[in-house]
Amino acid sequence: MNEWTISRQQRHQGDDTGPRADDAHVVNNQRTRRHRLQLLLSAGALTLALAATTTGTAAASPDTAVSGIDKTVVIGLDGTMLAEVRDAAAPNLHRLLAEGASAEASIAGHPTISGPSWSTILTGVWHTEHGVVDNSYLGARFDRYPSVFTRIERERPELRTASIATWDGIARIATSGPPAADVVVTTPGASILPTIDARTATSVVAEIETNGPDFLFTQLDHVDAVGHVGGTNSPLYRTAIERVDVEVGRIVDAVDARRAATGENWTVLVVSDHGHTPTGGHGGQSPHEASTFVIARGDGIEAGRVNAGFTLADVTPTVLANLGLDVPAELAGTPVPRSGQSVPA
Repeated sequence: MNEWTISRQQRHQGDDTGPRADDAHVVNNQRTRRHRLQLLLSAGALTLALAATTTGTAAASPDTAVSGIDKTVVIGLDGTMLAEVRDAAAPNLHRLLAEGASAEASIAGHPTISGPSWSTILTGVWHTEHGVVDNSYLGARFDRYPSVFTRIERERPELRTASIATWDGIARIATSGPPAADVVVTTPGASILPTIDARTATSVVAEIETNGPDFLFTQLDHVDAVGHVGGTNSPLYRTAIERVDVEVGRIVDAVDARRAATGENWTVLVVSDHGHTPTGGHGGQSPHEASTFVIARGDGIEAGRVNAGFTLADVTPTVLANLGLDVPAELAGTPVPRSGQSVPA
C-alpha cells in the first residue's frame, strides 16, 4: 500500500485493524418537531437546503437565538500534540493559548484510538463507561451515557446543535441519540489532502455565520493523516499543524466576528484525541501516543494559564454548563472554571 493512501480505518484505529464506522459522507438528521437541514458538500461549495417536516418547528435561527447562554465551538484536532503546536508557526493556535487556559493530559490506560477518545470528549465519561474501545463502536453504551448532542436536545430542543467533521466516525456519535444533533456532516475525501479539512472549515464558518449554533463540534483530520505517514519527527507533521492552524483561524475569526456583531457569548475549546509516535502511528500506551490537550478560551477563563488540569472528559461538562444545563454527577469531568476575567474583544 502506498504510504500516502493509507486508509481512514488504519489511521484512526492505530494498530487495531478492526472494522470502522460506516462510510457515510453526509448524514441528514430528520427529526419530528424540527426542520431538516441537508448540507451537501461539493468540490468547492456548500449548498444549504431547508425542508420543513409537516409538524416541524424550526431550530434556533439568528433571529430566534436563545439569549443568556454561552455558545460553544469545540475544534477537534485529530492526532495533534501540543508540544509540536508550540514549536510550529501556528499563530492562531498560539493566540488561543495566550487568550485562554490550556493543559496537556495523558490518557494512559485509555485506548489511544480515535473512536474511544472522541466518545469520551463527546460524552464526558471514559471508555470503561461508554464502552467504545475501537473504531467499530461495537459495545457502545450511548443509551446509558448519551452524547452531549443528545443531552442538549433532550433538555433544550430549541437549541441548535451541529457536528461538522472530516472523519466519518464522528457521525456515529452525533447521530447516536435519540435525539441526534440537528446538523451532522462528514466531508468526503482523503484527509491526507489539506483541502479536505479546508472544506470542513468552510462548512463550519458558514454554519456559524448563518445560524449561530448554540453548540458546534468540528473535527479536522489532516494532522493525524500525516502523522501516520512520518510521525512527529517528520517535518511534514509540523507542516500539517501549520496548515490546520489556518483553518482554526478561519473558524475563530468567524466566531469573533459574530460575537462582535451580535453581543453573543462564545467559548472556543480546542482538543486532541491522541498523539503519535516519533515514527508514526498510535494505539499503544507510550507517552507520545497517550498525549492529549485541551485549550479553553471564553469569558471568565484565565488567559495564559498553563497546566490547568483539564482532561478530555471536561469538554462535555463545559458545554452543558455553558448552556445552563445541569452537569450529571455520573460524568467523569467537570466544567472549565471561570473567574471575572473577560476575553479580549
